[in-house]
Amino acid sequence: MAKWIMVVDDDTANLKMAGHILSRNNMRVTALKSGQALLDYIPDKGFPDLILLDIKMPEMDGFETLKQLRSYEESVNAEKTPVIFLTADEDTNTETRGFEMGVSDFVRKPFNPDVLMRRIDNVMSSRSEMQNLKSEASIDKLTGFLNKGASEAELSKVCANTTGCLMMIDLDSFKPVNDIYGHDMGDKVLLGFAQIVKSSVPEGSTCGRLGGDEFVAFAKGVVTDEVVAEITGKLNDKVVAMAKDLMGEDMDIPLGASVGAIYVPRHGNDYNTLIKLADKSLYNVKKNGKHGYSLYSAESFDDDEDDVTVPDIRSISGILGERTIPDVALQLDKDSFAPVYRYVIRYMTRNRISACKVLFSLSPAEGVDGQEYIDLLDEFGNHIRQSLRKTDILMRYRKNQYFVFLTDIREDSTNKVIDHITDTWVSQMGNKLVISKESEFLGNDYEKNFNKKKSRSVLIVDDDNMNLQVAGKILSSAGIRVTALRSGKALLDYIEGTNHHQYPDLILLDVKMPEMDGFEALRRLRLISSAAAKIPVVFLTADESSGTESRGLSLGAMDFIRKPFVPEVLSLRVQHIIELVTLQNQLSYEVKMKTQENRMLLIHVVESLAAAIDTKDIYTRGHSGRVAEYARRIAKHAGYSEFRQEEVYMMGLLHDVGKIGVPNSIINKPASLTDEEFAVIKKHPGMGAQILENIKEDPELTIAAKFHHERFDGKGYPDGLSGFDIPEVARIIAVADAFDAMSSDRSYRGKLSEEKIIEQLTGGRGTQFDPKFADIMISIMKEDKDLQKKERDDE
Repeated sequence: MAKWIMVVDDDTANLKMAGHILSRNNMRVTALKSGQALLDYIPDKGFPDLILLDIKMPEMDGFETLKQLRSYEESVNAEKTPVIFLTADEDTNTETRGFEMGVSDFVRKPFNPDVLMRRIDNVMSSRSEMQNLKSEASIDKLTGFLNKGASEAELSKVCANTTGCLMMIDLDSFKPVNDIYGHDMGDKVLLGFAQIVKSSVPEGSTCGRLGGDEFVAFAKGVVTDEVVAEITGKLNDKVVAMAKDLMGEDMDIPLGASVGAIYVPRHGNDYNTLIKLADKSLYNVKKNGKHGYSLYSAESFDDDEDDVTVPDIRSISGILGERTIPDVALQLDKDSFAPVYRYVIRYMTRNRISACKVLFSLSPAEGVDGQEYIDLLDEFGNHIRQSLRKTDILMRYRKNQYFVFLTDIREDSTNKVIDHITDTWVSQMGNKLVISKESEFLGNDYEKNFNKKKSRSVLIVDDDNMNLQVAGKILSSAGIRVTALRSGKALLDYIEGTNHHQYPDLILLDVKMPEMDGFEALRRLRLISSAAAKIPVVFLTADESSGTESRGLSLGAMDFIRKPFVPEVLSLRVQHIIELVTLQNQLSYEVKMKTQENRMLLIHVVESLAAAIDTKDIYTRGHSGRVAEYARRIAKHAGYSEFRQEEVYMMGLLHDVGKIGVPNSIINKPASLTDEEFAVIKKHPGMGAQILENIKEDPELTIAAKFHHERFDGKGYPDGLSGFDIPEVARIIAVADAFDAMSSDRSYRGKLSEEKIIEQLTGGRGTQFDPKFADIMISIMKEDKDLQKKERDDE
């Protein structure tokens, strides 16, 4: 789909030129001749992908237009649209002001087509990457709905500002679908049900998946019982029809939908409270036959008349809670503050939220004493409450001390908040109190990894010593650590000799340098096979030619800064780029954490399944886990990456899954197997592959299950593959499997000695085993033996 660009300029010639350039690059263009035209157009037609906005226009200039645009975006809860300023103005104050307002970039007029498109591509690529990362972190991959965490965040905002009905929706009797038809069919049913939910609620509603067969939806504008009943009816009618389309007309699983609903804001607007009450209504449906709905009402969930003296959770919550929550910080006494403080610390640790502790100590200024001092101390506490958010808490520790807990705050914002409290106090009350303050920031992983300004560093590469000194002074004054180098070769040597944890946040690279210019230095930097290749680079140049800028942007430079340096522009551009990269890294980190969390969950499930498989054989309990661990160690010695080692481990866990289909009487037979019984045993690789091939997301899982009994000389089963035609992972697991068999007691013999195992592995090189992996297994055995000897010696 073509990207949509709005061009706003009072000059018709500029509009035509920009429109021609963009249209030629397959972009949809809307041309507007004033800032007011833009502000009138967007509410009716929607937001574009990017806006090119002229600065100097009559009536409303670009700065005022951007200010009003941001205000409108905030009012409708929309993302900020990327804006690039268009200007022929060379005044650095203009550029400085633009970056302070959050503009994405500047393009000089008259337009150079290549430069214009490169800058648009850079801005839109950055935005697209951040949107993709946000999506991965918040979207349920199966249904496309918001996941549980994102549902809570989004619906908290929706419930706070919108009228409608919050619904907890349960897909009734879903488990038999997985049990009878398999998980692949189960996924299709869940996806189909999600589409039914989306089509059944009004347009503009918000839908999420809480997990498994539980969904949540905010039906926008729904305020009557009749509409709730109509939605529930649609869900139940359509889900049965959908299921029969997928599984056949003879499908007789009693699928349906149960809905627990609550009106918003009739019963409040706090999502966490509302969802609990909706869940309570859902339970009411479940215990009364399912496939229906229940609307929460205070009367319907009152205590039983015969037992009115026993309070329920709602009445207890009413006693404990606040009827209305004022828009000020929560003040507690010392006894109440302590448990709340401990809970918040635990919550922060669990959810990676940062906070700041502040202690204000007050003493009277000269000439202030007695009752006036006492009144001022009381008033200072009121002033703190009024100055902070409702999520912050404070305590009066002594009559002249206030302990403040600022929750969910960035480190670089804490001083602003503290200074705001003291500055506004002085402006309103004067200097009648002497205020001293201490603070302690409690960071999270994000803060440690990304947000500490004092850890930000820039590498400047320029052969002109004066440029190095000027740029270094400007950036150092902004709190940025600067390293100066005088050539492209020095840059590459520096990167090669630096630990990746100490890489700079940004490289400022001069274009024209002797021996190796900036373009060549950047090209070589991008070829380095480490994180250094991704360090953002900004070119420094006095060259005004468009060819220089086009070439630099095509090589992957993020921006250009003109020499001689203008301090404000240099500082703002550098900080702007570092903040953009930091945000991208934050989002990547969050996605990585969620991916690891999902991976560990999958591994635990697979380990449990492997353990269940192993219980069939009384002689080989734990076999699958041991084979998986041996296989992972072989893979590590063979030079596999950590990620690949984990994949080998997973395949090792599931290599014997086909034994589910082998009778216990054969698996546990103490005597030798008959030919017929051995033929049954030989079927387990094929059965395992059939079971695992249903996992479409990881087709490699079938490899170990199917081929771990193939032999290097071609005399194995089931397909008689030989040599390197056998998948490498299967060759690894064949060695690990044989090693565990030889080192374990079996129904037909006891475990072999270490010498005998080495003899068998050596003798099987090139016949039963891949020689490479047999040798690795032998070296692992010797390593373990040496380690055991060392441990005995240490004792």
